[in-house]
Amino acid sequence: MTKRETIVRRSAQEEVQLVPLIKKCFGAVRQFWYWFVLSAVLCLIIGYIVQQRKDRVFMRQAVILIEDSEGSSTQTYTKRPRNSATSAMMGLGGITIGDNLKNEMFILSSVRLMTRVVDSLNLNVNYTTGSGLHNIALYDGRPLTVDFKGKPAKPASMEVVIKGGMAELSHFRMGTIEDNSTVQAPFGQYVRTPVGTVRLKKEAAFADFEEGKTINVSYLPTPLAAQAYCAKVAASEYDKESSLIVLSVSDINTKRAEDLLYGIFEAYKQDIVDNKNIVAQSTADFIDERIRLIGSELGEVENELTAIKSRNKVIDVKASASNYAAQTAEARRNTLEMSTQLSMAEYIADWLAQNSEKHEPIPAVPGLGGSTLAPQIQEYNRLMLERNRTAENASEKSDVVRDLDRHLLSIRGAILASLRSYKHTVEMQYRDALANERTLDGELSNLPAQEQIALDVARQKELKEALYTYLLNKREEVALQLAISKANVRMVEEPLGPTAPTAPRTNIIMLIALAIGLIIPALVLWLIDLFDNKMTNRTDLEEYTTIPVAGSLPRWEAAGDKALISEANPTDPVVEAFRLLRHGLQFLNRDARTYVITSSTPSQGKSFTARNLAYILATTGKSVVLVDADIRKRTSSHLLGQSKGLTSYLGSQDADVEKLIVKKAIGDCDFLPAGIMPPNPAELLLSTRLDDLNADLLKRYDYVIYDTTPCLGVADAGIVDRLADVTLFVLRVGVQRRDFLPHLEKMYKAEQFRGLCAVINDCDMHKRTYGYGYGYGYGYGYGYGYGDKKK
Repeated sequence: MTKRETIVRRSAQEEVQLVPLIKKCFGAVRQFWYWFVLSAVLCLIIGYIVQQRKDRVFMRQAVILIEDSEGSSTQTYTKRPRNSATSAMMGLGGITIGDNLKNEMFILSSVRLMTRVVDSLNLNVNYTTGSGLHNIALYDGRPLTVDFKGKPAKPASMEVVIKGGMAELSHFRMGTIEDNSTVQAPFGQYVRTPVGTVRLKKEAAFADFEEGKTINVSYLPTPLAAQAYCAKVAASEYDKESSLIVLSVSDINTKRAEDLLYGIFEAYKQDIVDNKNIVAQSTADFIDERIRLIGSELGEVENELTAIKSRNKVIDVKASASNYAAQTAEARRNTLEMSTQLSMAEYIADWLAQNSEKHEPIPAVPGLGGSTLAPQIQEYNRLMLERNRTAENASEKSDVVRDLDRHLLSIRGAILASLRSYKHTVEMQYRDALANERTLDGELSNLPAQEQIALDVARQKELKEALYTYLLNKREEVALQLAISKANVRMVEEPLGPTAPTAPRTNIIMLIALAIGLIIPALVLWLIDLFDNKMTNRTDLEEYTTIPVAGSLPRWEAAGDKALISEANPTDPVVEAFRLLRHGLQFLNRDARTYVITSSTPSQGKSFTARNLAYILATTGKSVVLVDADIRKRTSSHLLGQSKGLTSYLGSQDADVEKLIVKKAIGDCDFLPAGIMPPNPAELLLSTRLDDLNADLLKRYDYVIYDTTPCLGVADAGIVDRLADVTLFVLRVGVQRRDFLPHLEKMYKAEQFRGLCAVINDCDMHKRTYGYGYGYGYGYGYGYGYGDKKK
């Protein structure tokens, strides 16, 4: 067999197995449709109540643009690579810095930023009231404001009811402690309550608020409130090609959602400005320190020059040095510039040595290091600010912070290397300038000593004045930067959102409720079917056995104690079912004349089947006799016969069977009762008298039907079966266990019963999966293992 044929055969088998399952499920739905409808309606009602009790949540969105500008807190948002020398150096070292847009999205939804918003909008106190089955938030239209004095350290709540110009406070809760006392609180005054001292203030909407309506007031400490509101905030990228961030807030009050968006945006802007000003303020502090130092040195030089002029009244230093100044102007300018640059480099080197373990930006010294060192310092400061902001919102041990620390360490090493190289270059230039100046100074050796001293002091004064003026100019530049600093973000789209609530999603809830309503009865039916080991229909027998089925008998709702179809309407379905059973038996074995009817256990309906089969055979004009071979229980004899019968014949050689037979007991059908129960029923049935009786009856009648005992309880059925042409095995739906069917198949294959065939009893015609059914109840009651209460 090829692989394709195997797959086709397997698919066909699966389809064959699937079709009966689908039919079974469809039949169960059609049979129990009212349970499905009732469950669906109840679940829909529950779903409606659930969605009505949920608070209506509205969503507002705003779009923020992060601009790429120098000096901002986040400079690299575009996808193109940076061109700075530091970036190139780090790229060569295998280090890359990705897009920081995700970092800013995290900061926008951080607890640290939300804490500022909660404090500015006083969001740690929440006001709600009932509207139908759900609550609504009283934010912009609340009738009153509750001021908690001292700010409780635990969550607190209470109910407020306005009555006659006063407020009645009740149902207090502080943490897990509840207090059901009532406090009358006048407006504008502090009152003591179980949740602390509070003061109530009227708002503009006080006059329009319904008196007597309950207001639920809840308080959360600022950290907890910030965490609660952070859960309502979401930040996402607008798309992968832009630096736009979509900031959304979900809240039960639209005005509060909009205020949250504005508050987050303003707090974020201020956070960026504060981070920018850290570098500028550090630079300003450095310049102020240098100005104080240079100013002090300049004062000392001026005092020294004044003292020289006082001692040498005739010396005109300026006139005497005019020729010298003209010759050494360039040398002094070079020396001054190199001295300034060297001082700045030495300060930066000292700062790096003293602050190696601190996470602080390097003071930005304008003009330091030409085009190499300054960009490195600027890049270092940007990453340091980003690292500090990330550490505040995450932790020092997070992967992002550690990655930034490694980047900063690499840049710091590059700065130190550049600083050493720059300082070495400046020192060489300074020595050259100083040597040139000293050469020119040598030309003054012919001047008087006092004049040379005065010129030297004057030269120092000019150097200090130039450096002092330079620092003053730089301080003004830094002050201007602090004054005009702004964030490189702007809100390009104001808070917008749908007018309809985004939650609860009514359609989804109702759809889920409907699905649950249909699943519940289906699950119950599946569990019943799963744990039910009884036969349910003819399919069960065909699945486990190959025994031929002679017919199926429907449930007979109108059956009485005698349960005889002779008393039923000829058109009744149960009568028609016995006609079909008669036809089925003749089809299986047309020459059969002796029928033995048995079952596995009591309550299967074998006596019912035997009596009515005898009757339906007699309606064809044939002579039929029913023999009650169940000499232990004698059910049919109690209904139709007399005290003497089969046991009398078997136990006596002189008994006349003609005198024992009840004529026309069931219509035109004769009946041989069981007789008196003997002490040895099995041995009595083993006697040859039973064979003689059967031969005699076959001479008198066309059909002989034996109603025997169940085969599993006693051996009687197997003993009587030696007479049978056909053994009719009765299996009752809802009574016969499915696990017996494989054993019945073994009995059939082993030919333990002659001409074995089956009849399905008590099929429910209202169940589409069964087709036929009848209701009939009876019972066995033997002391040796099987019983029946009504038969």
